[in-house]
Amino acid sequence: MENNTVRFACNGCGICCKGRLIPLTLDETRQWLQRGHEVAVVLEAFDESSWPSEPRQFAHSAQRAVEVTSGDARIRVVAVLAGNALTQCRNLGDDGRCGIYEERPLVCRIYPMEINPLITLRPADKVCPPEVWETGEVLFTDRVVDPILADQIERSRQADRDDAQAKIALCEALGMNVAAWKGNALAVYLPDRAQLAEAIVRYDRAPEAPTGLDWKVRVETPALAQRLLQAGVALDDQRSTGYIFQGL
Repeated sequence: MENNTVRFACNGCGICCKGRLIPLTLDETRQWLQRGHEVAVVLEAFDESSWPSEPRQFAHSAQRAVEVTSGDARIRVVAVLAGNALTQCRNLGDDGRCGIYEERPLVCRIYPMEINPLITLRPADKVCPPEVWETGEVLFTDRVVDPILADQIERSRQADRDDAQAKIALCEALGMNVAAWKGNALAVYLPDRAQLAEAIVRYDRAPEAPTGLDWKVRVETPALAQRLLQAGVALDDQRSTGYIFQGL
């Protein structure tokens, strides 16, 4: 029988706090901005054709997304608000400790567990050094062992679903309406911190559903571009200035 037991003992190396974007809930984004830190916005689009043989993956992603119009097509877009830690997290101290440990985001509390229920936790896929997997508490067997950790994972998933409409509405308010195609690339926006904070305040005062109109998709893979054009998807063919197009 395969042994699925995973142990983990953080050694405080801080590698998970560097060179990445840290996904945030909408509430966590408010707190992040209030601390004076930068937030990136990642936009990914998809439709049923993205997972022709994996309906569960489509269903999971659709719960986190908003259906929008792109050209003559209906597609779904996921917006991820993420703390900018591309150099390192601003909350990481010189001593390697988290400066907001008691208020750290859910994704940090959950790490190294996966939030996507369809992704298996594989130590080899993580940036942590090998020794952290040799001892420590059991995280996972055939399920998450720690009930507190299991609750945090579910809260994170629920926030993804609950925040979906608001995040797309914020993107539209700030003119961020070009997404990359999921699995092909990422469209990464680095909005002005003050403008994003103001947009959130306006939304909080008068929440409005996103219009879902005039969305475009950026693709630089000819075969994929042709397929999306045939499906009626509007492609962004302008030089990218408002966002970073990061191929995968």
